[in-house]
Amino acid sequence: MTDQPASPPRFNATIYASDLIRAADYRTPLNPLSTDHPAVTVDEAYVIQVGSLAQHIHRNDPMSGAKVTVHQRRPVFGLYPRTAVMGSFEVADLSRLISPRAQAVMVFRLFKELSGTDTTPEDVRDATESVVAGIEVIDYRMTPTNALNHVDVVADNGHIAKILIGEHGVDVSHGIEPLNNLSVQLTMNGELAAPPADAITAPAAAVAALANHLGAQGGMLEDDWFVVVGPLSAPVSLGVGSRVELRINEMAPVILRAR
Repeated sequence: MTDQPASPPRFNATIYASDLIRAADYRTPLNPLSTDHPAVTVDEAYVIQVGSLAQHIHRNDPMSGAKVTVHQRRPVFGLYPRTAVMGSFEVADLSRLISPRAQAVMVFRLFKELSGTDTTPEDVRDATESVVAGIEVIDYRMTPTNALNHVDVVADNGHIAKILIGEHGVDVSHGIEPLNNLSVQLTMNGELAAPPADAITAPAAAVAALANHLGAQGGMLEDDWFVVVGPLSAPVSLGVGSRVELRINEMAPVILRAR
């Protein structure tokens, strides 16, 4: 009698959400979800994402912001736990991350909530206090990174790890035109980063799509949240001693240091 190949483990969104949290806690990445469970859908990946974020909330780590990015020309929505937000002079602790990389983003600071499923770019403009520069640290709870597809990125909460947000930015209350011609310079130890492989060309529309996505699930973008849109640069690998600097037009520059 010949040995039969082992069957892949049965997919369970709740268990996989816990596995992702454990991967982050112990810095032990998982195989890509799409490799172990190729039939998993994007909707199921969002169920995993929600499950892992619920565990953050259970740890007294509530959500304080959101993110919209693009992977393989498709949108990815995610949420930031409060512990992901770095203080102005905080140094990124790489010992708690698996494969950290930094990238340039823009950050919408909200002062009004965005709820429901019919949010428009004009609503986003009216709810935004300012748009500032930010450096996002992403991390990969699944490897190898070159094997990840859209489902993996969604389940992994858009690879959210840390975010450093600039102090002041541009006023968009009279229109979002200032966001259409951004000059982005992200440098790592003085070396200029490349442009992103995928870019969001209509950031206010992207935030509106995020608000509508959350609204369809009974959620919202709250009035004191921030919303990250990007990337505006290709990600650069972080190492101990790295110094990353971001300059975008008249927005306040942002400098991130790693240890």
